[in-house]
Amino acid sequence: MENKIKSYSLKGLANAQDLAYFFSLQDTPHTDNPSRTAKKWDQRAELWKKKHKSTPKNDDRVISAITYLENKGLLQENFEIVDIGCGPGRFAAAFAKRVHRVVGLDISEKMVAHGMEYISDEGIKNAILRTCDFQSMDLEKEGYKGAFDLVFSSMTPAIHGIDGLTKSIQMSRGWCCNITHLGGYNLLREQIMQEVFGRKASPQWTGRWFYSLFNVLFLMGYYPETSYENRLQETLIAPDEEYVDFLMEQMLPTEEHSEANAKKIMEWLNAHVNEDGLIKEVTESSYGRILWDVRNKTERPDYRKMEFGI
Repeated sequence: MENKIKSYSLKGLANAQDLAYFFSLQDTPHTDNPSRTAKKWDQRAELWKKKHKSTPKNDDRVISAITYLENKGLLQENFEIVDIGCGPGRFAAAFAKRVHRVVGLDISEKMVAHGMEYISDEGIKNAILRTCDFQSMDLEKEGYKGAFDLVFSSMTPAIHGIDGLTKSIQMSRGWCCNITHLGGYNLLREQIMQEVFGRKASPQWTGRWFYSLFNVLFLMGYYPETSYENRLQETLIAPDEEYVDFLMEQMLPTEEHSEANAKKIMEWLNAHVNEDGLIKEVTESSYGRILWDVRNKTERPDYRKMEFGI
């Protein structure tokens, strides 16, 4: 039996026009809007697994999030946590070592399979990852409404739009935390774009998801708390077809995704690998965190109808 998708409406809400605008920033196609299809995330799963094996330090982002949440007192032994868009389960596994129960949700079967393999290898018994389309999930049927002390999401489009965000908030009986990109610079992609295609790479991340989410939460009456982090990361990668497809997806518009361009990228990579056949990817990234207590909410006035004095 198919789950019914509940559509939430902004009608009748104060600041409905502004809320609609900020939600539109999340849904409008853009360079920082990755594909939401299960097939695309399945393809990415294989690449992420290889990258983690070659450079385990990629878990620095997980360690940073754990430290932040521990300092906030949000990883208590009796807590239950859900990770929406859990990917290969690195956050879920780290949470499970500190709290009572963890549930991870992801649209990609391969991501979930790799994540459960990792969780099993770590000897973790109190975490489960599930394949599902979060946007169509029935919270009542799954027993997830108000079931978690912390609803966590990182770098996922699953909670974008009024339906996804409202659903994620309804799952919490305490806190929600979202982490997303603000900006980034990838030296390898810049070199390929300049030397192979003769132009500069477009910004991959613009911060619009962070910007829109903060404004949406504030207008809805919450008190979103923000924090920021910068990170420099180096990864050694063995170039293959999956990696080339990933680079092409990140660098070029859809109409330029072709076998000819893939061949050009592969030739450039092969000409720049080290003696071990690996290419170094150096990335400077900035991230934004938004944390809010779903129990702490007020009514905001309709700012468009207010008269402001100096």
